[in-house]
Amino acid sequence: MFHLHHLFFLPFFVMFHVVGFVLLFIGAMVLMKVFRRGRAGLCAKRTTSNAGNSGSTKNRAFDDYRQATVRKLELEAEEFRKYLDGLRRAADAAAFEAFLKSRRAESGPAA
Repeated sequence: MFHLHHLFFLPFFVMFHVVGFVLLFIGAMVLMKVFRRGRAGLCAKRTTSNAGNSGSTKNRAFDDYRQATVRKLELEAEEFRKYLDGLRRAADAAAFEAFLKSRRAESGPAA
């Protein structure tokens, strides 16, 4: 049997479930983020601990070769960063010149 008070409780019933599902979804997203951050932290700890433990292989020639190679790669990486910075500066300069050119074209021939 249908009563008038059913119409009063129906919106609250629906809203309760919608809010509940939204809260459940938000909680799941937060937990996923926490677990992902924890896993990333563990991976970072593993790589740093492995790098710390692999400081010496007790083979002097290999250790010297590895250090020289790492230094060479770091120098190449720095040169590459400088090259990319130069490319970005050139792109920025070109974009700025295009902007100035469009502004001059909009304002027309100025005296």
